[in-house]
Parts: sequence; C-alpha cells; structure tokens
Amino acid sequence: MEKSRGIWFWIILIFIFVLYCLAWRRPFCQTTDQEAINQAIEAIKASHPGVTPPTPANSDERYQTPELFTPDTAVAIKSIPSKEAGTGRDSAKAEFPSWIPNDTVQNIPRPSTEIPRPFGYDVFTAADGDPTDAYATVAPEEYRLGTGDNLLVNLWGRVDLELQLTIDRTGQVFIPKAGALTLDGMTLAAAREAIKSKLESVYSNFELSVMLGQMRTFRVFVFGEVRRPGAYTVKATATLVDALYRSGGPNERGTLRRVRLVRENGTQTVDLYDFLLTGRRNDDPRLQAGDAIFVDVVGPRAVARGRVKRPGIYELKESTTLRDFIELAGGFDADAYRDRVMIDRLQDNDGRVLIDVNLANDAEGDGWSTPVFDGDDISVFSMFEMRPNVVWLEGWVKHPGAFERSDSMRVGDLIDMGAQLKPDAHLRRADLLRKSEEGGWQITAVDLGAILDGDGNADVFLQNGDRLTVYALEEVQRPKYVTIEGQVSRPGQYTLYEAMRLSDLVFRAGNPTREAYLKEVEVARRISNSQTKTISCDLDQIINRGDLAADILLEDGDYVFVRSDPFYRDHRLVTIEGEVRFPGRYPLLRDDESFFAVLERAGGLTTRAFPQGTVFIRQEISKEAKQRNIGQILINSQPLQRDSTGRIYREQLLDFNPESMTRIIIDVPRILAENGGISDVVMRHGDKVFIPAEPSGVQVLGAVASPGTIGFGQDWKVKDYIARAGGTTRSSDYEETRLIKADGQVINCSRRNIHVDLGDAIFVPPRVEKRTDWLRTITQGASIVGGLATTVLVVHSLSN
Repeated sequence: MEKSRGIWFWIILIFIFVLYCLAWRRPFCQTTDQEAINQAIEAIKASHPGVTPPTPANSDERYQTPELFTPDTAVAIKSIPSKEAGTGRDSAKAEFPSWIPNDTVQNIPRPSTEIPRPFGYDVFTAADGDPTDAYATVAPEEYRLGTGDNLLVNLWGRVDLELQLTIDRTGQVFIPKAGALTLDGMTLAAAREAIKSKLESVYSNFELSVMLGQMRTFRVFVFGEVRRPGAYTVKATATLVDALYRSGGPNERGTLRRVRLVRENGTQTVDLYDFLLTGRRNDDPRLQAGDAIFVDVVGPRAVARGRVKRPGIYELKESTTLRDFIELAGGFDADAYRDRVMIDRLQDNDGRVLIDVNLANDAEGDGWSTPVFDGDDISVFSMFEMRPNVVWLEGWVKHPGAFERSDSMRVGDLIDMGAQLKPDAHLRRADLLRKSEEGGWQITAVDLGAILDGDGNADVFLQNGDRLTVYALEEVQRPKYVTIEGQVSRPGQYTLYEAMRLSDLVFRAGNPTREAYLKEVEVARRISNSQTKTISCDLDQIINRGDLAADILLEDGDYVFVRSDPFYRDHRLVTIEGEVRFPGRYPLLRDDESFFAVLERAGGLTTRAFPQGTVFIRQEISKEAKQRNIGQILINSQPLQRDSTGRIYREQLLDFNPESMTRIIIDVPRILAENGGISDVVMRHGDKVFIPAEPSGVQVLGAVASPGTIGFGQDWKVKDYIARAGGTTRSSDYEETRLIKADGQVINCSRRNIHVDLGDAIFVPPRVEKRTDWLRTITQGASIVGGLATTVLVVHSLSN
C-alpha cells in the first residue's frame, strides 16, 4: 500500500510540473517538428547509404530525383562550351572524348584551336520531353488502319449525314442502317472505297469524303544510352527518330550508327548517319506497337578539323577509309591544302604519332584508301597557312597581312622603310617570331628606329613564315594619369598628355564650381616611392588673369584638390506654412536668424492661428541620427531569446524610425510674448514650420467607449474628458493614460486631475494580456502524465 502511495505521489508531482511547463511554453520531454525531421533524415541516411533523403521545406536545398543510368566513370568526358551565345542550345549536351589532343601541351600546330563538336547530337538537344506529339498527324493515303483509329465520314447530295466510325478490337466499324464493315489492315484509300460501297446499299445519289480523325496510339520502349529512357506513347505514324527525339536522343556515350529496333519477329539495326546526312525517311523506319529501341554504347570515333565543310567528331564504321571520312565531313573547302593532310594517331604504347598524307593528285591512290582508326585526329590546313614563301606583318601597321618573301628580303623592306607604319608606332622594339628547327617559335627583338636610321646591322634578314608584330605606343607604355577632386564639375581621373598644365586639367574637369576657393589650389606630387610634396597654386591668377608662370606643368600621378570657399553660402531656405499672412519659402538672411524673425517677415499670425499647436520639422535630425548609427545601437541593445528549437534570435522590443525624430517642440506663445527671447530657435536650411488653425476641441482616443473629439471645457481635467467619452473599456490600461499636448509634449496621466488645454489629445491604451489555453494545457499534460504513469506501473509490476 505504501509503495502504491509513493507511485501516485510521483505521478501527481510529474503532472503538476508538466502543467507548469506547458503553461509557460517551456520545452519538456518533447522533440520539435524540425528535430523530428532531422532525426528522420539521419535515420534514412544510416539505413540507406548513398540515397539522398528529401530535404525539409524550410531548407534552400531541394530533393533531386536519382538518374536512371549512372554515368560511366571509366570514360573521361569534357564539356564543350556553346559557340552560339543566346541560341537556347544546351552547350553541355554535346561532349567530346578525352583522347582529343591538347595543343597547349603537345605544341602541335593545328588549323583551328576550336575543338569540334560530336556530329548529330545537336539534332536532339532541343527535345524537351513534352508528351504531346510534335510531328504532323495528317495520315498519308497508304496509311494502314488499325484498332483505335477514328474515321470522319461526311455524305452530301440526296442525303446529308455525318458519321464518326472507330475501329474496334475486332477490326470492324458499325455503320448505322448499313451494318458492320471490316477495315483493319486497309489503306486509307481502300477504306474510302469500301465505306462508299457499303453505303450504296442503303443510299443513292450521294457524294462522300472520308478523313482520319483521331489516330490510334501505342507504346514503345526506348532504352540504353539515351537521356530519358522509358516507355513513350506515340501515334501510329511515328518513326524511330520521333521516339528518340521524345527521349532526348542519345547521350554522350550513345551511338548514332548502331541503333537497334527490336520486334517480335527480329531486330533491325539503323544507322542514323544515313538519315542525318541525306534526310531520307526510308532510313527512318516506322514504329509498331510494342517496339523497343535500344541505343548501344558509341563505337570508334575520329576528329575532322580545319578546312573541311563540316568539322566535327564522327563515329566510324568498320573499314572506314580516309575517303569515307572526308565525305562524312562534307568534303574539302575550296582553300584546303591537299598536299598535306595530317593524321594525329594513337599508338599501342599510349603515345601518338603524326602521319602526313598527300591527297592533291591521288584520286584513286593509296592516300585515299588510308584507314581511319579510333582516336585519329585529322587536320586539313588552309593553303594560305601552308604557302612556303610568305612572311606576315601584324599589329600597328597600315596594311597587315601576308606578303611574298623574296631573296635577301629584310625587315626594312617589309615595313617599306616606315611607309607601312601608323603614327605613334613604337619604334624601339618590334617582335619577330620565327620557327625554330625543333618546331617551336623563337622571338627576336627588332629596333625599328635603328632600321629607319639606316643601321644595316639592325635590319634582320627574313625567312619563310616569319611574323613581324609592330606595337602602338599606348600598348607598350604605361598609361599616365592625373586626378582632380573637389569643387569642379566632373572630378575624377584623366589621361596625362604631353605639356599638360593645371588649367588644361581644370578645363577638362568642367571648370570650377561656384563655391570653389580658387586662391589656394593644392597639387600633391610624389617625389619618391615614399615621399610626397604639395604645391600651392592660385587658380584665380591662372584662369582670370592668364598668368602662364603660375600655370604649372602636371606630372604623372599628380593629385589636384580644389577646396570649398569657407565664406561661400548658397541660398539657405526655410518654409513656413499655415496661419501666417504670407506663407511660403524664405531665405535666411544671416547665420543666426531666428524663428521669430522669419515669422515677422511672413507677416505674423492670422486671427485664426493656434500657436500652441505649431509643428516645427528639422530634417537634419534624421540625417544626424543615421550618421551616429543610433538605430543599430538600439538593435544591439535589445535582449536575446531562445526558441523551442534552440535557435537564438534578438527580440524586437523597440522600432526605431529616424524619420519620426524630426520634430522640435517649441513654446511659440512664449516666443511671441517675449518677442523672441531665450525660448527662440535659430533656423537652419530645410526647416519647415506649420502653424495650424484653432482646433474644435480635445481628442479622446484608444480604449474608451466612444473615441472622438469633445468640446473644450475651461476647467476640465483628464478624467472629465474620459467620462464624457463614455469611460474606459474593460480592456483598457487606465494607469498608462497619456496626455499629448498640442505642441508635441507627452505627459503621463497616472493622476487624472491634470488640466487639459485646447488642442490636446488623450490616449488610453489597451491592456496587453498573456492568455493561456488552459483546456489545451490540461489535455496535453494529462496525456503526458498518463503515459508516464503507465510506464511507472509497468516498471513497478515487473519489479514485483
């Protein structure tokens, strides 16, 4: 009995503790939703390694559907960036094998640095997997009907009739009044004659048209190395290319030359190159119900680059010759150099070897029959690149390009002793690039100035293939700049020109502004890597009096500072509106002009003015508060809180708005009574003053029975106005009542006998209460305690 009493004592104690925790929203023996989600994710990771579980909804990451086929990591694949920016093509779709030689490593001259794209794959890059058939549904006359096809039959003449006939599973259609008719397997033309013959047994003297309405559909399967393998529903006129297009086409590992079409009665191998190169639909077989399309792994491939009509990466068939491969690439361009077709070939020892083949005058010889193997890189050069007696002139010259080299030709002859050079050409050095015996390039510096002066030793003899590059002065010389800051129209950095003076820079910067101080302009000049000196210049003497001696020459890196005139003052304007005789904007006449002085200039107050309610706004206060970073200081001073999930956040107790701090409270009646006096305020640029008309009474706002404006009573107190507003409501916080004076002051009205003036406002705030859902708290507590009690009883029974 005593043990039972002890158990129930602990149960009751736990129940009270749970109620306390739930009432104050404290976490106790519970897991938050986020924690439960995280635990579930970790459990999935532990039990299913390699599977990415769904990400919680509040996470930035999203669940990714696993791919049906994992890419083969044994083959290195690189992406080719798209050549056509903005065309909408996916540049990552077409990829090339890793065996394509890297020119930057092997230093082998090639006709183009651009890596060709695999041929044929671009046809399928626009496929988006839309289940809607993108091909035409108009059936040809030789189309054979089958189960599911729908025919639209129209009769006119002595009889007007519209029929929709659908071929059922037996291959028949039912024609009203005429009976059943078998159409399965007939062509569309034969079906038209059969229907007409059937209807002539019922009707006479009529014309007839038969069209295919809804075409039957069936499912085919696309598997293997395609981008989106699976089952697809297609129409009866669909072909193999249509199904491949729907599946996204072969991927970078898929073949285009050995696509298998598998049927019950056998397998057909389709070479898509025949369709892609000729466009004949005979090379694109029509599909049947239950067909399976399998795309095998790509076979051997070779690269065609340079002066062929269609550079690219092509898949090879067995026994492909060089003639076959050139035909795949579209043949030679008109400027192709056929005397040397270079084959860069893989060897069995993992090396590479270069093979040159002459196809110029060998129409049927051994050159054309050279076999092409997997991994070959075949380059066709331009005849302009292969001319032997050519030198090149490039860069800052009038006529760049190729020139014929004659015997004993020198650099001076190539530049025509300066006639080829553009103005401002850099004469101290030009670069001469020449092929070395090892196949690389050598660079030699050439002094064009010495050549033009007749120095024969500097004039280098040229060799075939030499390239002379001439530079402009601005290309090789470090740019020189000067900078101007301060009171000019366009401050900034400017190019330093020869013999450029201070006045030139000021003019290019848009000349000084109105407030610039011209008597002392400072020029900072670097005299060494670590020292700077300043030069003081009288810009007024330079600009207005033309003193050339004071107009100094500028040097590279000079910094010019044009200061503001400390005595310059632009118009400083204030605004006074409301009940004054002449409202509007007024310029301040002196630095210490006061509010009273401006009010007198505005003609004083009207008879309707209510000076106690004057609103004085100074925007500079908001700007100063932002510069002092008061808002961030208030945010950092607010307390930190921790929620039930353990997340720490800063509680937002104060809402700082610098725009609400712009009002200055002034005692206008006292200022008027003293004709200014010590209560007067010095005006600043941008100040705004509004003097309202006399109000109708006193406003009572907040948690009162009837908020509104109540007529002014001479000796009424705060409690009197609240009583006339119907008194406070049950939800009011009467102790926090505030009296808002007409001039902007706020007074705590904990005592209700405070005097109220005309134009004041009384605010009774509502009470903020923290409510607790006791029914829900008790229910949750009872559930938890019930579970704990069951556990305690089970443990107790087991211990006995």
